[in-house]
Amino acid sequence: MSAPKKKICMLAATPLTIHFFLKPHLIALVKEHDVTLLVNLSNDDYLPPLDLPIRIVHIPIARKMSPFADLRTLVILICLFSRVRFDLLITVVPKAGLLGMIAGFLTATPRRLHIFQGEVWVNRSGFSRRLLKGCDWVTAHLANNILAVSSSERSFLESQGVAPVGKVQVLKKGSIGGVNLDRFKPNPGLRECVRQELHIPLNATVLIFMGRLVADKGMSELIDAYKQVRAANDLLWLLLVGPDEEEKMQGFLETLGDASNQVRQIDYTNTPEQYLAAADFLCLPSQREGFGVVIIEAAAVGIPAIGSQIYGISDAIIDQQTGLLFEVKNIAQLQDRIQTLLDDEDLRKLLGSNARRNVELHFEDKQVVTAYIDYINRLLST
Repeated sequence: MSAPKKKICMLAATPLTIHFFLKPHLIALVKEHDVTLLVNLSNDDYLPPLDLPIRIVHIPIARKMSPFADLRTLVILICLFSRVRFDLLITVVPKAGLLGMIAGFLTATPRRLHIFQGEVWVNRSGFSRRLLKGCDWVTAHLANNILAVSSSERSFLESQGVAPVGKVQVLKKGSIGGVNLDRFKPNPGLRECVRQELHIPLNATVLIFMGRLVADKGMSELIDAYKQVRAANDLLWLLLVGPDEEEKMQGFLETLGDASNQVRQIDYTNTPEQYLAAADFLCLPSQREGFGVVIIEAAAVGIPAIGSQIYGISDAIIDQQTGLLFEVKNIAQLQDRIQTLLDDEDLRKLLGSNARRNVELHFEDKQVVTAYIDYINRLLST
């Protein structure tokens, strides 16, 4: 008679996190274990269904701080964990980590794993920073095990006193899911097709941003830098791919004036590789990032990236080898990096080729996901 399957619970605040990062992990885990996903299904309603072969339970976890709603969610989690005795609880994103780890600790869930993917308090100050940082401290100290998605994030968590030195682990070279190299790859035919569809000239140089169009991602800095560079070269186009969560896109377009005619925005796509293939280089001027997954996706397509020199992004970009880094929020430096890649096609090709090779060596999805599955199986075997 075979041993009963171990019960795993994964808790996330939004389907977006699962959809973009963790579906392969859940599909692999359910082959050997009994897997339940707890997530707020009312968030990110623009996404397609998760369509996973696991049990999915709606939990009314709020995306932002909401004391009464958070207390209600905590009670729900405590009741659920008391009724269903999970062998392992995995939490991702800060809110899920805090509520999940408190509930798991109070119900004596034996194994509790939190995955840090960037800290929301990095660019905050005052009471807000202390509060959010304190929440992460609670999460880190109630978790039995902690993973970070980059070595620089681990160092940051330790240096800030959020997690004890030695408790945080990073699997392989970092990231949470790696890149599917069969899906993300150079595709000249697709490049031409997508440009025609978007009415972008074939001889244009296309700068792409991919992610949530929010302040933390450096959208204002990107728009300002693009406006300045575009003023001297009307062959530079801007492609924005991602949801306008803060509803600021109209304001950005008004800021750009006539240059807005050379901006294309796609709210959501389940084929990001198509838009990356149509671009010449990526820009991620984020103010906080656990690991720039979109950077290695762009690299797999063969295009370099410009990124802010912060933890997480500095693990995904090797400066001057696979892309260019700039001081976070420094619009003049960002403008300079955009101008450099705009002017030098040979440099773009060299950096893009190096970036593709780096992804092939370290970030292929099968090896990254396998590392996570092996790690989880080791936890369950102890």
